[in-house]
Amino acid sequence: MVHLVIDPSDSTPPFEQIKRDVLDQVRTGVLTSGDRLPAIRALASELQLAAGTVARAYKELEEEQVIVTRRGAGTTIAPDASAAAEKAVAARPMVPADRVDPQLLELIAAAVATARAGGHGDAQILRAVRQALGEADRA
Repeated sequence: MVHLVIDPSDSTPPFEQIKRDVLDQVRTGVLTSGDRLPAIRALASELQLAAGTVARAYKELEEEQVIVTRRGAGTTIAPDASAAAEKAVAARPMVPADRVDPQLLELIAAAVATARAGGHGDAQILRAVRQALGEADRA
């Protein structure tokens, strides 16, 4: 199941947040080739955005060859999405919204180090963090 989140306090436009989230999930292995993304209208409704906002994110991800959209078949992660995502992220300029508070980064880095020492891979760790964030949203 795809879990995308829009942060209203982030100055990054929502379509860019969607792109960033999908790219990050592809790069970390949370989303892999063939995984299905929600329909534009469904995701727009879930995130409380205009359908055009989601459509723009999907269009740009498709242009970057990260996703494939086929009429009647929906939108899926492209076969070579991982390499395409790495390329797209490398081309993306670093903006202030991408910078993380150093204290928060230190806390997260310690948790990641502990999880890795426990034998957990990066994809597992990211899934656990996303699940924890989702549970925190519901609390």
